Amino acid sequence: MMTLLLVLLVPAAAGCGSKRDAKPEENPRVAAVRVLDQIVHNHYSDAWGDLHSVDQKVAPLSEYVGCETRSPVIARPRSVKVVSVNTESVGLGDGKFVDSTAVDIRMGFAGRFSLVHTVHLVAEDGKWKWILPSWRFRDYKADRCPTDSGSSPPPSNA
Repeated sequence: MMTLLLVLLVPAAAGCGSKRDAKPEENPRVAAVRVLDQIVHNHYSDAWGDLHSVDQKVAPLSEYVGCETRSPVIARPRSVKVVSVNTESVGLGDGKFVDSTAVDIRMGFAGRFSLVHTVHLVAEDGKWKWILPSWRFRDYKADRCPTDSGSSPPPSNA
């Protein structure tokens, strides 16, 4: 009887999958544009909430907001358009490589200036999470604000 019970339970457990690796239902285009919008409007607390947990550990909320606020975005795009979505292997700041959804977004600014920025999204707990560029991760890990390389981050209230 016990053997039969185990035989029945093992396939059921195997089919469940991991919630941590679950593919998000949200369209990655929508998630990437949301993160970009949070950052260009200096809503750093909101952006941190969508940040990958590996990056949140190296840049705790108060430190991230304090550092990013030191050099707020002043030139907001007049237009935003997703130009491509691709799968790319990307390194998290901790050295681990993962598959990401790379969303290329063209931003148009005054004076006919435009640029394409790539937002790398990684599935985590069934949601899209963005990751810090590697150089920003290194600065936070070294207790430096990425926007002010000679300074220490603001003191944490934690």
